[in-house]
Amino acid sequence: MLRILAFVLAFPVLAAAQDMPQPLTDTVSDFADLLPPDAEADLVQMLQAARAETGVHIVVVTMGQIADQGGAGQSIEVFAKNLFNAWGVGDKDRDDGIMMLVARDDGAMRIALGDGFGPVYDGLAQRVIDSRMLPEFRQGRFAEGIAEGVAGVVDRIARAFASQTPPAAEPFRLSDYSDAGLFALIFGGGLLFTLRRLLGDVLARFRTCPSCGARGLKRQRDVVTPASQSIAGSGVQITRCSQCSYESRSTYTIPRIGSSKSGGGGFGGGRSSGGGATGRW
Repeated sequence: MLRILAFVLAFPVLAAAQDMPQPLTDTVSDFADLLPPDAEADLVQMLQAARAETGVHIVVVTMGQIADQGGAGQSIEVFAKNLFNAWGVGDKDRDDGIMMLVARDDGAMRIALGDGFGPVYDGLAQRVIDSRMLPEFRQGRFAEGIAEGVAGVVDRIARAFASQTPPAAEPFRLSDYSDAGLFALIFGGGLLFTLRRLLGDVLARFRTCPSCGARGLKRQRDVVTPASQSIAGSGVQITRCSQCSYESRSTYTIPRIGSSKSGGGGFGGGRSSGGGATGRW
């Protein structure tokens, strides 16, 4: 009887976990199709470069409504934490994962931080949201806001965490960098130059059809083989133009859930207890 009661009480939680989406990649899962293909490609490069430089695993996730992705009745804070833990973002020993979740139709977003980040990073995440992301989102520029947010997270959170010198809680400003700091970052072969170059590429590009030149490319992803803890999955991405008959297909790999590859990719089993920051527009 006790076992039956325990199962009944746990069933809603288990069902919610099963309803959650699987990651499309270990960098960007654009379920809401907010990112033009070229912008997404540049974001992937930025996230991979940041992980190679700092060891911090950052994931960008977009959705329409969290209720449609297993989050019915949950706040974005609770849903982001649950999705973070379901995917296992970050290293399981360092708990250094970061998830940037944007729910367009809910008018809400969350930067969820792994348990390895102290409270000071919550404030830094909030400043990245308020100063770099929400101004763009309120103008409907989601791709630009996400790119700005990723650059801010890498600059202010990932690099500080990797250096093991947590910054003081202070307002986020580009002028925070001293001349000596900029010199070291740029001429010392640091990540900042690469990230800003890629960010410029993201902000300068538009969603245009390679066939007719019109804007309006639409993209959908279909999972062919779901990923599990033991094997990677696969899927197909279909890009179509709404103005002409253009269509392209490409395959992609879905990383193993909870996997950690020697090359620095995949998911490593990191956890979050709810740290981070929220923005609404």
